[in-house]
Amino acid sequence: MSHSIREISRYSSIYRGFLITRRPKTLISKIARYEVKFDEQSFGLFDAQAQATAYIDELHSQKEKAA
Repeated sequence: MSHSIREISRYSSIYRGFLITRRPKTLISKIARYEVKFDEQSFGLFDAQAQATAYIDELHSQKEKAA
């Protein structure tokens, strides 16, 4: 099953109910990072949006196995 990423602003998008926020590169962090959040809970930073969506898919997979 394929799910789509819905862009809600220049730096934020929604994927399967999770918010993915792009954090642009800075002088300290030389690469852009992607933060995954659900409500107020953060699930970490990822180096690529593809890694963030794969992590979300894994969380959904674990939830389905537990049900």
